[in-house]
Amino acid sequence: MSATLDEPIAEEAELQPFDEQTAVVKRFSFWARATHAVLATSVFGLVLSGMPLRYPGTFWAKALFVVWSGADGAGAWHRVFAVGFMSAGAMHVLGVIAGIASGRFPKIFGPDGIMLRPTDVRHLAENLRYLRGHGPRPEFGRFTYLEKFDYFAEVWGLLVIGLSGLVMWFPARAAGVLPGWAVNAAVIFHSYEGLLAMGFLFSIHFFNTHLRPEVFPVDEVIFSGDLPLHEVRDRYPGWYSRLMAEGSGRVLPERGRSRRPAAIVSGAFLSVGLVMLVMVMLAALAEGARSMIDLLR
Repeated sequence: MSATLDEPIAEEAELQPFDEQTAVVKRFSFWARATHAVLATSVFGLVLSGMPLRYPGTFWAKALFVVWSGADGAGAWHRVFAVGFMSAGAMHVLGVIAGIASGRFPKIFGPDGIMLRPTDVRHLAENLRYLRGHGPRPEFGRFTYLEKFDYFAEVWGLLVIGLSGLVMWFPARAAGVLPGWAVNAAVIFHSYEGLLAMGFLFSIHFFNTHLRPEVFPVDEVIFSGDLPLHEVRDRYPGWYSRLMAEGSGRVLPERGRSRRPAAIVSGAFLSVGLVMLVMVMLAALAEGARSMIDLLR
């Protein structure tokens, strides 16, 4: 029988012939891809509406204020995107709970789970040797240590940015249950964590997911959910070995999808994200230089 990674596998799946060059493995479910789409759209909206408020004197902020109908409009849209941002977090939690309850989710602490394990430290050392040409590629499971770090960095960012944003959104209510300094602290945390998250997502995350030579110009797995079996073999050999040991129940015969929609969407997000990263970093450096000059006077 045929199945995906999000479906139970039959105890005695019969091996069926398949072509490794065209066969695919279901890596992400529809719910996971929908969650990512909501998150990505919300993050871009938050950056494009929030960074102009952080650096209102820049030329690009003034241009974006035209799009948002002024600073007040940017603030209103920022809250709309914040709802989407927190909704993506809720979607992810619900998806994990549903997956665990139905038995379709891989063991969290297993070799193909998302949680960090001692083997990730070994894989880090092995990968450094591999990159220097001194050893074989590590036997990565379904998620590499870089992907796990990426995941937990986003979880951390969602919690810090989301909670501090709620305090800023409802300062009077927050002051009723938190000490007064917490509201001021929330402004600082929200601003700098937003900068950190934007820098991480628009540089490290972009490179790791789309700009690496082996997947450039786009890794379409987050759009289709399917990963070619030969890429699983090359990029995740540990996961590949376990898939083959379980039989071909997890392997689908062919992709049969066009790369063009994924390339268009990914290209647009990459272009806007990288431009915003450069503009914001230049504004942050200019602000830092002005502060340093003021201190030296």
